[in-house]
Amino acid sequence: MKIEYDPDISVSIRPDIAALIKESVAEPCECGCDEIYVSLQSENMIDVKCYDCGKSFFEVEMEIEEETSES
Repeated sequence: MKIEYDPDISVSIRPDIAALIKESVAEPCECGCDEIYVSLQSENMIDVKCYDCGKSFFEVEMEIEEETSES
């Protein structure tokens, strides 16, 4: 199963999200698509949905820290 992420989702939490998806989404969507899109709904809420039809598998609240660059 391929996972695409909203660019606003920090790279540092993507492995945690991927693990959650692997334990929660066992089969492709009912439309047949096996790609998942993870989008940022609000500050700490993400939506895991089908990449093709947009059907939401689940929403989850996660602590999302802003990535900062130090100069």
